[in-house]
Amino acid sequence: MDTDTFWRLIGDARARVYDEEQQVENLTDLLAALPPAEIIAFARLYSEYHGRAYTWRLWAAGYVINGGCSDDGFDYFRDWLIARGRACYERALADPDGLADLSWDGNRIAEAESFGYAAHEAYERVTGTELPYPEVTAGTGGTGPAGEPWEEEDLAYLLPRLSARFG
Repeated sequence: MDTDTFWRLIGDARARVYDEEQQVENLTDLLAALPPAEIIAFARLYSEYHGRAYTWRLWAAGYVINGGCSDDGFDYFRDWLIARGRACYERALADPDGLADLSWDGNRIAEAESFGYAAHEAYERVTGTELPYPEVTAGTGGTGPAGEPWEEEDLAYLLPRLSARFG
């Protein structure tokens, strides 16, 4: 599976409806129509993109947007970021403060935990077995997020547009 196919699948799942849970179901259905090797390849790419987003600045963005962001919350924020599609993902990696320009629904939380399980559910549906864990090193292990750590009092300086929008 190549990068374009990966992002096309996410976009196709998202284009059908806006509800995130429906997007997960759509993605699971799309993946379940693929051969098992392609589902594994999708999961590997997903894990790589999830790992690339393992940065302190993106964690700060998730913290500001969601009014706090634990370790698990940051995982789910990165799931949400991938679920938003390629353009949003790439823009956020380049400039996390640019997430302030997105349209936001009231008090909606930027987390999509179940999105990260779509490939696992599709693989199990197709094979009857658990998805082999993809071997990916980016953003995993004990090295911590990329970039410089921040303190809560630094967020308004680090992410001025997000801080102005979400307080």
